[in-house]
Amino acid sequence: MKIVIAGGGKVGYYLVKTLQPFHHNVIMIELKKDRCQDLSDELNIPIYHGDATRINILRDADAANADFFIAVTGLDEENLISCQLAKNNLHAKKTIARVNNPKNAKVFQKLGVDMTVNSTSLITDLIEEAVDFSGMKTLTSLKNNRIIVSEIELKNDSPVVNKRVSEVNIPEDCIWITIIKEDELYSPDGDLKLLPGDSVILISDLENKKMLKKIFLGHK
Repeated sequence: MKIVIAGGGKVGYYLVKTLQPFHHNVIMIELKKDRCQDLSDELNIPIYHGDATRINILRDADAANADFFIAVTGLDEENLISCQLAKNNLHAKKTIARVNNPKNAKVFQKLGVDMTVNSTSLITDLIEEAVDFSGMKTLTSLKNNRIIVSEIELKNDSPVVNKRVSEVNIPEDCIWITIIKEDELYSPDGDLKLLPGDSVILISDLENKKMLKKIFLGHK
């Protein structure tokens, strides 16, 4: 794949180092001239000197043919503008922006950036997962973490133990996927009884995940 990265700081540098073993065609844009030379010598990839918020620089770096255009400068406004230009003017297939201020993530998405990445949010999610959702594991997430697939292991004191599936009222936006009993998968049929040691797999959004935690684990 062709990947164009705007920003040659630490994030951009380590991103390239991570991608190189996969043999992608990686191109970088960096504003500081002396930094361009250092990056070119060490990374052995094309480095374009210039401002990634200027359309001519994006064209020179072939952002028009990028499978991914990734903006990881230290300034949110530059990341937003460069992603918008790459997407709307040059028709890059996918855009990803580093968001230094977590509050900007929703704004970026509303303005057309396909995906946002924020280290503060990632760390917060990990802490929340370890502390607030003990007994509830995230298997995967979709749509920038808006849709979550969770696994809940039922304990002896779980409020739903010895209840049938039909007796457990989950939010209407949540979906039962399967129930695991002793490594066997069972369809969440209404008559199926939930027992200690069962694992329940469900889909929800983040807000409803908190509701599911209360329903299945009884945590306040």
